[in-house]
Amino acid sequence: MPVIEPTKGFEDRVLTIATTAARAPATRRQMSTWWAAGLGALAATIASVAFLWKQPVPSPVASVELALHESREVSLVIDSERELDGAKIRLYVTGSVALAGFEQQPEIVWETSLLQGANLLSLPVVGRTPGDGSVVAEIEHGGRTRRTSVTLHVASLPGGDTA
Repeated sequence: MPVIEPTKGFEDRVLTIATTAARAPATRRQMSTWWAAGLGALAATIASVAFLWKQPVPSPVASVELALHESREVSLVIDSERELDGAKIRLYVTGSVALAGFEQQPEIVWETSLLQGANLLSLPVVGRTPGDGSVVAEIEHGGRTRRTSVTLHVASLPGGDTA
C-alpha cells in the first residue's frame, strides 16, 4: 500500500510545536487538574490514616494449662488510664473450665471501682473436662468497652484416664 509523503516543512513544524509546548507555561485547565489530583491524594491519605487510627489494638491473649479437676488462681490484669468509679465488669467463662463456686454460671456481672494503672483480678478457675476454654473479662465505663482474656487448656489425666 502506498504511503503519502509528508508536505514540505512537516518535520520543522512538528518539532517547533513540540518544543514550544514544552516551554509554554501551564494553562489554567492544566493547573486545576494538578490541584484536583493533589487534593484527591491528600483526601485518600487522610481517610486511610483515620481508618487505621480507629482500629482497636488487639490485646495479647494469655494461655494457661490446667490438669483435669485442678483448681488454680488465674490472673487477669485490667490496665486503666485513669480511675473508674462504677465500672461494670462482666466475666464470660466458656469451654472446659469454670469458676470455682460458680460452676453453673457462664456469665458473672458486678460493678466496682478501678484504680489508675494495673488492676489485678484473680479468679479461681477449675478444669472440668479435657479441652480448651477461656475466661473473658469485659469492662464497661462511660460508654466505652475494653476486653481482656485468657485461654486455658485442660489436659486429661496421665495414662489416658479422664475420670
